[in-house]
Amino acid sequence: MRRVIPLLCILLLLCGCGGGQSVSAPDEAARLVIFTARSAAAYDDTVREFERRTGIWVEVRTADGTLPLLDEIAAGDSGCDLLLGAAPDCLSAYGDCFAPYAAPLASDIPDAYRDSEDRWTAFSLLPMVLLYNDQLVQRNVPDSWSGLLDTAWRGRIACPDPTVSATGCTVLQALTQALPSEDETVLAAFSHNLSGVLPSAADAVDAVADGSCYVGVATEDLALQAADNGFSVTVVYPAEGTVIQPDCAAVVRGCLHEDNARAFIDFLLSDEVQTRLTRQSRRAVRGQAAASAALPRAMAYDAYAAGARQAELLAIWQSLTAEAAS
Repeated sequence: MRRVIPLLCILLLLCGCGGGQSVSAPDEAARLVIFTARSAAAYDDTVREFERRTGIWVEVRTADGTLPLLDEIAAGDSGCDLLLGAAPDCLSAYGDCFAPYAAPLASDIPDAYRDSEDRWTAFSLLPMVLLYNDQLVQRNVPDSWSGLLDTAWRGRIACPDPTVSATGCTVLQALTQALPSEDETVLAAFSHNLSGVLPSAADAVDAVADGSCYVGVATEDLALQAADNGFSVTVVYPAEGTVIQPDCAAVVRGCLHEDNARAFIDFLLSDEVQTRLTRQSRRAVRGQAAASAALPRAMAYDAYAAGARQAELLAIWQSLTAEAAS
């Protein structure tokens, strides 16, 4: 796990470098520890502005994959106050780890994206997409979940590792819910088409962008950012419909800085941050920024049923990949 030094910490260090004056670290009450599987840069502007407005010292810790972070939180004494960026299908398997918080602005969020017990709060929506390198794929482009099982893509698909990545878990759930065959049959066919194991959705997008893979599965924001940055990436929404995941923040039960964690959630839901998200190829979850953007067609997807099946699907997946490696 990597540790990112927050903005206020840097300022404190700089202030202490001259004039012989000593500058103490912020009081314990003015701290907030965030865990996220996203790069710290993904939330940098939001964190900096929150620090500037509140005086709260934010430490962001990152890891490759949401599941290792959830396991660390579940083990206790993680030091985490807020988990930032996780979907309900993974969170529901760890529901007891999180303290309810009904954010005032959450009443504007559609019921489909809210937890009935307020254990986590959606701040953005992340549709799952297919993507392909349009320099390498110019016909018979993948346009469906079923198309990912086509043997033409053997060894050419990039997907984040479901054993560490929440996005990877959602891919398994989407495939098995969208396609009528037995779970093991679907997952076996998909696993044969993968090109190695990638830790994150960002790595899957990078693999398609640099041409090491032809096709990938990832979240919409990362794929669109690659296309906007000039890479030969085309984004496709599966013909069967896609999974639209709420990207959530959750307060860790028994954390040291619960009030600060709640304040950060309130800030995420503000009109300012919701608008900022849309400039990062993300979708807002409330306010005018959300109302102005049409969502792609969604498949029927029960995130809580998916959470209940998570261990079962991961067991099948690990058995298949272990067999392939032997």
